[in-house]
Amino acid sequence: MNDKSLRFVFWTVIIISAITLLPFLGNTDFTTKGEPREAVVAVSMLNQHNWILPINNGFDIPYKPPFFQWCIAALSMIAGHVSEFTSRLPSALSLIVMLCVGALFYAKRKNNTIGLLSAMLALTAFEVHRAGTNCRVDMVLTMFIVCALYALYEWWERGCRRLPWIAVLCMSGATLTKGPVGMVLPCFVMFVFMLFTAWQQGKLCGRIIWKTTYKLFLSAVLASVLPLFWYWAAYRQGGDQFMALVMDENVGRFLGKMKAVTHANPWHYNFLMLIAGWLPWTLPLLLSLFVLPWRKFANSFTKGESTGKVTLKSRIMAAMRKADAVQVFTWLSFLLILFFYCIPKSKRGVYLLPCYPFMAVLIVEYMAWLVKRSLFPIRFYIGFLSIVGFILTVALVILRAGLVPDSIFHGKHAWENIQMLHALSDGSMSLGDILMALMPLLAACLGLMTLMRRRSCFVTSHPVFASTVMTLLVFMAFDGYYKPTVVGCQSLRPVAMQVEQAAKGEPVFALTTINKREVGDDVLRLYGIDFYLADSVRQFDVDRPRKGVVVVPARCKHLLGEPFAKRYSFKEIMRTEHRASCFKDTIYVYRFLKR
Repeated sequence: MNDKSLRFVFWTVIIISAITLLPFLGNTDFTTKGEPREAVVAVSMLNQHNWILPINNGFDIPYKPPFFQWCIAALSMIAGHVSEFTSRLPSALSLIVMLCVGALFYAKRKNNTIGLLSAMLALTAFEVHRAGTNCRVDMVLTMFIVCALYALYEWWERGCRRLPWIAVLCMSGATLTKGPVGMVLPCFVMFVFMLFTAWQQGKLCGRIIWKTTYKLFLSAVLASVLPLFWYWAAYRQGGDQFMALVMDENVGRFLGKMKAVTHANPWHYNFLMLIAGWLPWTLPLLLSLFVLPWRKFANSFTKGESTGKVTLKSRIMAAMRKADAVQVFTWLSFLLILFFYCIPKSKRGVYLLPCYPFMAVLIVEYMAWLVKRSLFPIRFYIGFLSIVGFILTVALVILRAGLVPDSIFHGKHAWENIQMLHALSDGSMSLGDILMALMPLLAACLGLMTLMRRRSCFVTSHPVFASTVMTLLVFMAFDGYYKPTVVGCQSLRPVAMQVEQAAKGEPVFALTTINKREVGDDVLRLYGIDFYLADSVRQFDVDRPRKGVVVVPARCKHLLGEPFAKRYSFKEIMRTEHRASCFKDTIYVYRFLKR
C-alpha cells in the first residue's frame, strides 16, 4: 500500500465526515436532559474556575472524570462562550478521528475499499451518528478505546517490543473520560487476542500467558498514572463521599451491586440495540438472510459426520487456525466488547459503541461476498432509499402548501405534533435549508440511476458505494434541515427565557434532593433550564433562601407543602401553557418569601 493511496483514504474520510457532521452541530437547541447535563458542567468550570470537581445545578458529578467537560470548556474559551456547537464539537471530532484512524488501519492491512467503506458505514450507523452529534461522553470514550486497540495491535505486530506509549495515552484519556473501563476493556480484548494467536501458532504455554499478562498489566499501570492525579485531587475535594460514589458507579455497576441500578435490562437487550443501532443498514443485512442457501449450509455442517469426511465444523476449526491476525483481531474486538457489556445488569445502547467500527469491517466484507452471489438485498435497499427520498420531498411540498390541517392530530401529544407540523409548514427556509431538504431527492435520483444500471460515474456503477452515498445524503437532510426544524420546536431555551422573565432579576431555585423515591429524579432534571440561565439555578431545599423564585414540574409541586409551607409563603407567577419537552410536564414558577 503506497503513501499516495493512504493519503487518498485519509483525506476522503476527513472531508466526507467533516462535511456531514460539523456544519450542523449548532443548528439544534438542547431538548433533552442528557446534553445540557454535560454542557452545564463546562459552564460551571468556566464560572467557578473549579476544574477538578465542578458543581452544576447544585450537584457534584464526581464519579465521572471531567475530560469531556475539559474539552468543551477549552473549545468554548476559544469561541467565547459555551454553546450547543462547542458542547457537541468534542464528540464530532472524536468520531472523525476514530473513522480516520480505522480507515488507515484497515487500508494498510486489507485494502482501500474496505478501509474507506467501513468508515462510511460506521458514520451512517444510526447509533454512531447520533453519538457523534450529541453532547455526551460516549463518543470520546469510544474513540480512545478503539484507537487504543489499534495501537496495541500495531505494538503486537512489532513483537511487543518497548512500551505501547500511544495505547497508554489513549487508555489514559479513556479513563479520564469515564473511569477504569477505559483501560480494562482494551487490555482485556488484547489479552485474549494475544493468547489466541499464540494458540494458532502452537506456542500457547504458561510462559506465554505470564509474559502477556505482565506486559498488558504494565501498560494498564502506566495508563492509570495520569488519571490517578485527578482521582487524588478529586478525593481531596470530595473526601469519602467521592470515593463511595466512584466505587458504586464503577465496581458496583459492573457487579450488579449498585445502590440504585439504572438502565437495568435483560441479557438480550444488547443484541436488540445493535440491530436498532445499525439502522438503516439493518434492512439489507436482515433481508440478505432470506437469500442465503441455508439448506446447503446445514447439509455441509452435518454431512460426513459418520463417514469421516471433512465437515463444516472441521473447516471452521481449520479456518480459525489459519485466519490472518487482523481478521482475528476484528472478530475478537467485536465479540469481546459485546460480551463485556453483557455482564453488568446496567445496559445501554451507547455502551456498545466500541463494537461498531469492527462490525463495520465485517459488514463490508459480508456485503462484498453477498454482491458476488446476489445483488437483490443491496438493490432493494437502494430502491427503498429512493422511495423514502421521493416521499420526504413530496410530503414537504404538501406541508409547505398548507394542505395538512391541524385537526388530524388528537390525544395527549396533539399540541407537540401540531407544533412540529407548523415548524415544517410555516417556518422560513434559507437557501441552505432548501439545499438540505433536497438531499433526499438527490439520493432518490442517484438510486434510480444505479438501479437502471446507468454507469455514468463510479458511484452509480458500484451498488455498495451508491447505497453508502445515498445514506449519507439522507443523514445530511436529517441533520441539516429536518432535525433542527422538527426537534427545534421542543427547545428548552424558550422555557428558560420565560422563567428568567418571570423571576425579574430574583435568584432562581429548584427542588433537588427530597422525596426521590416518591417522584424519581424528575425534580432534578432542570439541566436544560440551568444551562440557558448560565448555571444560575440553585438548590431550594438545601440553601433554604430568604426569597426568590422556585421552578417545579406540575407533578412535583405538592413537594412545596410540608415542611416548607409553614416556613414560606408561595405565589404562582407563571406556568407553561404546554408541557416542556424533557420534563414531559407543565412547568410552574412560584415566588416565595420566608415567613
